[in-house]
Amino acid sequence: MVEEELLNQLFTLEDGRKLGYAEYGAVTGKPIFYFHGHRSSRLEPKIYDIEEIKNQVHLIAIDRPGFGLSDFTANHSILSWSSDIIEFANSLQIDKFSVLGGSGGAPFSLACAYKNPKRVISCGIVSGLGPIVLGIEGMAKNNRKELELAQKHPNRLKLLFKIQAKFSKKLVEKNIDDIIRLFRKRGKNLPEPDKKFFEDKKKLSMYVPLMMEPFRQGVNGPFHEAQLFVKPWDFKLSDISPDVKVYLWHGDIDTSVPKKMAQSVCQEIPSCEAKFYSSEAHLSTSVNHIKEILMKII
Repeated sequence: MVEEELLNQLFTLEDGRKLGYAEYGAVTGKPIFYFHGHRSSRLEPKIYDIEEIKNQVHLIAIDRPGFGLSDFTANHSILSWSSDIIEFANSLQIDKFSVLGGSGGAPFSLACAYKNPKRVISCGIVSGLGPIVLGIEGMAKNNRKELELAQKHPNRLKLLFKIQAKFSKKLVEKNIDDIIRLFRKRGKNLPEPDKKFFEDKKKLSMYVPLMMEPFRQGVNGPFHEAQLFVKPWDFKLSDISPDVKVYLWHGDIDTSVPKKMAQSVCQEIPSCEAKFYSSEAHLSTSVNHIKEILMKII
């Protein structure tokens, strides 16, 4: 298949819903199901450089319900995602696999580790969001605002997402130099490593088109998921089987998901190995260390 086909595939679940997915690397490589961040999609791995290890990994990135190509369902929960993944894995005749969740994809990766310990070989978490009961001290203002709106003012949050969707659509029409200037202005409070990402023309040129994809079908997917994040998770981290190795990578200066939250998540999990980077932030951790992360998982 050509790249366009690989990045825009569909699988129909038994209940009739469609899941959109993209494949990276080689089908002969070790299978890793990749769960994108909040307000992202199956196209997220496009910003990663895996050329050196592409023959060793089969990275399969799946849109969650309401994101990208995947049908929305109000019945989607953090734990129900693991059932969708098992059905999907069975269709690909993949028995054992690893999972990797970045940022808002972390809860779904951990849910798979909890629900399917006999199928999940290892679970990776990068810059991952944890249960908010663990505390959001040190979290950036805009992230705290989204969580607060999801809890107390959901209608305002839906309006905010609609504004973001319009912004993303207009952004694609601008030239890259104008986009860099805009991100420079809007990202003044970002940690330095993440600022560098938005100053890189090549990476930013790949990133901007990705901003539209989570809103392809409207805002229901991101809106529903934001509400899931502020509710109690439907499983306990402490109940993840010790037979499933969980690896966690996090930047010390991540303000989107504070280091303290990541430390608390790892302490709750029976078999968790964490690595913290002193000079990395939210985006930069995965972008700068993706080869190390993928090789560790497999």
